[in-house]
This record gives sequence, C-alpha cells and structure tokens, in this order.
Amino acid sequence: MKRGCVVFLFIVLLSAGSLGQELDRLLRNGDECFARQSTEEALRYYNQAYALSPQNNGVLLRLVRTNCDLGWLHLRTDTSAQTYYLHAAAYAETLLSLNPNLPSAHFWVSLTQGSLIPFHTVSEKIHIGKEVRFHAEKAIELDSTFALAYVILAVFERESSQLSWFERTIARIIFGEDLHGSLSHSEELLEKSVQFDPENSYAFYEMYQTYIAMGKKDSAVESLKRVLALPVKSQREAGQRQLAQNYLARIDSTDH
Repeated sequence: MKRGCVVFLFIVLLSAGSLGQELDRLLRNGDECFARQSTEEALRYYNQAYALSPQNNGVLLRLVRTNCDLGWLHLRTDTSAQTYYLHAAAYAETLLSLNPNLPSAHFWVSLTQGSLIPFHTVSEKIHIGKEVRFHAEKAIELDSTFALAYVILAVFERESSQLSWFERTIARIIFGEDLHGSLSHSEELLEKSVQFDPENSYAFYEMYQTYIAMGKKDSAVESLKRVLALPVKSQREAGQRQLAQNYLARIDSTDH
C-alpha cells in the first residue's frame, strides 16, 4: 500500500474513533440528565448526537422516548405538546424503517401515533387507532414479553368500550369490524404487562383508569398505591406519580 493511502486510512480511522467517542459522551451526558429528571437538557444532548449519527438506533430510541415524555409533560401546561409528539413520531418512523423487525420500533410507532390522537378529528382518530393497534400487536408478535405493548392494547380496549354509536359506525368502516372494547380484556392485558415487568408503573397507572371505569374502587386504589411504591426513573414518571397521589387523595376525601 502506498504511503499516501496509509496516511489517508489512518486519518479516516482516527476521525471515526473521535466521532465515536463524542457520540458516547453526548449519549452519556444525555442519559445522566434524563435520570435526574432534566428532560429538556437531555434532549439537547440527544439532538447533538443525532447530528453526528442520524441513523443510530440508540440515538433514535432516546429521541423518541424523550420527545414523547416532553409531549406528555407539556400536555397540561402549554401548546408545545403536539410538536414534541410529532417529533417523536417522526423519529419512531425512521427507527422502524431502519429496523422493520424490531419490537421496540413498532411499540414506539404505536405509542407516538396514539399520543397524537387528541389533536385529530373523530374519523382521523379512528384511522390512527387502527395503526396504534396494528403496531402494538406487531411488537407482541415479535416479542411476546414486551410489557409496554400490552399497556397500549389495554388502553385501546378501554377506550373502545366507551365509543359513542357515531364513533362505532366510523370504526366499523375503517376497521372492517365492530369495535366494542372490553374492560375485562383491558384488565387482563394490564395484568399480563405487570407479569412480564413487575415494576411497570405505566401499567399500574392504567390499571387505575380501567378499574375506575369498571367501578372497582378498591382495586383502583391498590393500583395507585403500586404506582407510588415504585421508584421514579424519569421526569414523566415523577409527574405520573404526582397524578397518582392526587387521585388517591381525591378518593380518600370522598370516603370521609
């Protein structure tokens, strides 16, 4: 090999090594911010990592999760939630296009699409709902132990059980089937979710919602207590925990 080629190859390898180190640093810093509930600061690091490596699975997964969390956190405070959810959905679609058989890619497409439902019309919501169910079921088909995918299907069952006759008519056209939904099936799916992940606070939080819809107040209270007993690992989980405390206090106040 000629000397010029050797020098060029050395420079390329050195550059790749430097980029790899910088990417690792950005992700590590972002993860540290995320763990201490500085979610927006974490996003800045992940955005920088994306600029270096836009097709890196680890980067895309972090961007989806972080944008999705920020959408949830801003949903009750300002109008930026939809923007965060749209960014999360775009990253999820990229992740899926690169990894069509990755269970987590299907899960995140399902979750981000579902998060955008409140911003659409009735017919659009039901169209999106079809995608939400498809990708959640696909995640489970690829990995039957994917706990969070069961949570999405449980929410789908619960919400379907509460559709109006007009919404059911549209759903019949879009899905090609009658969507009645089942609260008992929602409960079963959530139980399966915590079977695969006993520290799944999202499942216990949704259990509360399902049990309230079923009129099972005692079970709803126990679900809230399980949320409060689990360690908080993100700013979104901290917000969820606060809601759980508020719901529990409200139930206690009506009992006295």
